[in-house]
Amino acid sequence: MDGLLLERIPELPERVLVEVGEQRALVMPTAAAARRLADLVIGLEDPPDGAVVKAGGAVRLVPAEGGLLPHLTVLGNVIHGHAVTHRVTRQAAEVHSRQTAEWCGLEDVLDRYPHEITPGRRRLAGVARALRADPRVIVLEDAGGLPTWGSLLALKPNPELGRAALLLITTDLERTTGFGDAA
Repeated sequence: MDGLLLERIPELPERVLVEVGEQRALVMPTAAAARRLADLVIGLEDPPDGAVVKAGGAVRLVPAEGGLLPHLTVLGNVIHGHAVTHRVTRQAAEVHSRQTAEWCGLEDVLDRYPHEITPGRRRLAGVARALRADPRVIVLEDAGGLPTWGSLLALKPNPELGRAALLLITTDLERTTGFGDAA
């Protein structure tokens, strides 16, 4: 298993498997249940007795608003995601981070701060930041009033997305349109 496996977790189907390169959306009944599931997957909460949560490597969370550090530019945020997990020079981190940002469609906003870009761009910058950490699983939180993950990720092909299992957690089935399989 190289991705994410969830078994016997209350409020979920009996078994959820998301392999690297796949996208899966889980629709939860309440915002609290969605938050709890995100916490279980990223390891902030222990699974209930008898439940199984297995990730085939590092897990990164992208909060609904992108989770960017407000005092860093978009490029600075993406580099920060790289620097957290890699021991490379600043120059190498910047080269890799620029490529990831370009694949996420952010090349024209790299020198801007999070408050200076649209909510959709903040979400994509959060994905770019997560990707630079080379995770096996990326958990995408969702919220109404923001562009859908399916619409954002379909904007530009990104080869790096194929190296992780993507799990969208939402409370609204309509917000899963264009994003992998919904359960």
